Amino acid sequence: MKTLHTLILVIHIISGFTALLSGIVPMITRKGGTSHNFWGLIYYWAMFGVFVTTIGLFALDPLSLKMQFFLPVAVGSFYQTFTGKRILMRKKINSQPERLDWAAMYGVSFFGLITLAWAAQRFITGDTFLGILFIGFTVLCLGSGRADYRVFTGRVPLEKMHWFFTHLARMLASYAATLTAFLVNVVPKMLPAQLPSYVLLLTWILPGVSIGIIISRLVKHYKKKMSLPTPITV
Repeated sequence: MKTLHTLILVIHIISGFTALLSGIVPMITRKGGTSHNFWGLIYYWAMFGVFVTTIGLFALDPLSLKMQFFLPVAVGSFYQTFTGKRILMRKKINSQPERLDWAAMYGVSFFGLITLAWAAQRFITGDTFLGILFIGFTVLCLGSGRADYRVFTGRVPLEKMHWFFTHLARMLASYAATLTAFLVNVVPKMLPAQLPSYVLLLTWILPGVSIGIIISRLVKHYKKKMSLPTPITV
């Protein structure tokens, strides 16, 4: 069992670093270009590796609080990656969601309910810090599922270039989660022990907030460049 754990962990670390590094290239290269597409594909499969290995590590130790942390990060981030890629595939074939899209949407929504239960458990035990983190995971999973459900059912009208902005936002959101996981693992080891809990909380919040601002500005930039209306909700 220990050997299996070590093997999965090594693959997980390699996948994580690959995603962290390869994810930068599509951000800075020409959208739709050869480098953008190639490194975007590398990033996608690296994120898939992180997702699968996290599930494996969780299965080996499901009671581990650490793995209960990182499982929602892996699920939420890969859902962003998966849907970011799927929107391009649907654009090439047809605009309608397929069974795989529906299954993923319901899956991430159901997982959001699990993280909500974990959050309630943390608050009941008086662990406010962890409760807040799990609430964040719940918002990520349920929020993503709800947004896609509204699009799939036609409750949100699709505006021009919807696929482009969905792809941009989802891929950057997935990278934010990857960066968060990296910082959460590394920063505490570099700082003095017995830090206030809010300092550690910042490592969970700042990447998402920062990249969220970047997403908003990029959407506005491309909207203006394409002479489109105000940003759409994705």
